[in-house]
Amino acid sequence: MNNKLLPYLFIVPTLLVLVIVEGYPLFYSIFMSITQFDPSAPEPVYVGLSNYIRMVSDNSFWISLRVTALYVFGTVSIAFLIGLLFTLLIFRNTEYRRLQTIIILPLAVSPLIAGIFFSPAAIWDDVNVVLKYVLGLPMINVFDPNFAFVMILISDAWLWTPLFFLVFLSVLQSVPKEIYEAADSYGASFWQTFTRIKLPIILHSPITLIMIMIRSIDAFRTFEISFTWVGWIGQEKLGSPIDTLSLMMYKLLIFPVYDAPYSYIATIALTMTLISLAATAFLMLIGRRIWE
Repeated sequence: MNNKLLPYLFIVPTLLVLVIVEGYPLFYSIFMSITQFDPSAPEPVYVGLSNYIRMVSDNSFWISLRVTALYVFGTVSIAFLIGLLFTLLIFRNTEYRRLQTIIILPLAVSPLIAGIFFSPAAIWDDVNVVLKYVLGLPMINVFDPNFAFVMILISDAWLWTPLFFLVFLSVLQSVPKEIYEAADSYGASFWQTFTRIKLPIILHSPITLIMIMIRSIDAFRTFEISFTWVGWIGQEKLGSPIDTLSLMMYKLLIFPVYDAPYSYIATIALTMTLISLAATAFLMLIGRRIWE
């Protein structure tokens, strides 16, 4: 056997599992997207690109796509920045090491619980009581969809900040300490050490890029936290400012008034998959150029 082919044989079982577990649903979704599929109908009817035409002409789809894009950018950016802040606080500061346990606690919380924790019924009623009757300030309109969207971003970022923190901390700890000692001996300030050593090391690390890719893909399909806010702020209709694509598909599936066959929902799901693949390929291309 050719020794060059031997390494590829070890990944054959993994490829077979991927084809079975992911390949079949993908091709079946493609089939559903070009048919009119309904469980009450005896056989799917071929409709060509009708579902895609309906999707691109659906204003609710574009609203949900914009909301999802803002969601991905917002929650990933917030988690990245706060995780970086915690890393700088704890790295080489032994007096703050005891805070690590508190910082990583959100990793044990599910997204649904996080959405409930930041919901109006959990904390914001009490906050409004303090604002109005203690401080004499105007109350926060918790039913404002824009306010809800901001809180949803914060809820999601709160869950993922610990993972960014752990990744950044491990990257900085993998660097020989002599580099930091040399910077200190030359009188480099905190800002100079951060901008010229720590930040470039973090940004050029493959682990950081992989973390951003995983987090972005996960945020793109998000559903749970937005779902917990829908009923509280009365945004059950399509086109809500907090409608992610996953939440939009849920509404189409649950509420018969929208007359959305399974094939149309499958078309949106397939489009989400293609967007995720394209975004992943783009990030990998950027990462390859950074590493080179």
